[in-house]
Amino acid sequence: MAKYDITPMTPNPEFDMMYFMEVAGETRIEGDMLEDFEEFWDKWATESLKAYELKNTEGEGSFVLIFLDQAAEKAIEGIWQDSPTHGLLFHALAITMVMSSAQGFVPELQDGKCAPLPRPGQGVLAAFDELGLTWNEEGSVNRKYAVLTPYPYTGGCEVCHLSENCPKSTVRK
Repeated sequence: MAKYDITPMTPNPEFDMMYFMEVAGETRIEGDMLEDFEEFWDKWATESLKAYELKNTEGEGSFVLIFLDQAAEKAIEGIWQDSPTHGLLFHALAITMVMSSAQGFVPELQDGKCAPLPRPGQGVLAAFDELGLTWNEEGSVNRKYAVLTPYPYTGGCEVCHLSENCPKSTVRK
């Protein structure tokens, strides 16, 4: 089994209003909601946002793994319970944070390219276990807001585990 080195990375997500509105599917956001966003964005960025480089020195590749921890998930769930409308906006805020972080590490994503999800081998699965994460067979980890993608960028659909089921896929079915 390939052994992966796990190196913490420092994400630096930048809040881009237009990107957030695209993710949220909104055309306008109330000012008081933006103030709430700022509080959560700052807290999540310093306390809940995690990023790691998973690197195999024997040539199997490197990946960046970014996720929000369970505390952020619980905060969003609490907001959702109080107001589904606000919960949906904070859900979009979390997605925006994780993807903004991914774009900081993999600049090709800023150009509209997808963050392909690789099929993790045993070495990556062992790294997940070491980080307290679990891979689900449908192609996700046990964090609601997470991305795992090749680092540096190595292609889109042709390297993606989800390409057969993705509506954006360029792989012929």
